[in-house]
Amino acid sequence: MALNKKEEEILKEIELELSKEDPDLAKTVKASTLSNFSRTRSTFSFVTFIVGLLTMLGSYIVLPLVATAGFALMAVSGYVFVRNTKALLKAENINEWNFKQVYSLIRNKDTSRQTK
Repeated sequence: MALNKKEEEILKEIELELSKEDPDLAKTVKASTLSNFSRTRSTFSFVTFIVGLLTMLGSYIVLPLVATAGFALMAVSGYVFVRNTKALLKAENINEWNFKQVYSLIRNKDTSRQTK
């Protein structure tokens, strides 16, 4: 839904006031995108998944309770990874995807597909 002229002017005034009052916050808000947020969470959840997997495999004979906690960590981080990867693909306007696209989006931080 597009904004009318008055709403655009009000939004620009708010943006200018924010830039004057707190330039660091204005720069942070300008740089923050859904792609960056989803990319960061996807990367973190992938690393957490690997930690859970290693915990599960490394302790399943000696400490089954720790292995169960590792599995739970792995399951939750896998869910978070899939959810954030889907949000990243949606933010980048990609409907059909494969492993190479997901890997390049997460690794290269390519946000050129976003509509501005």
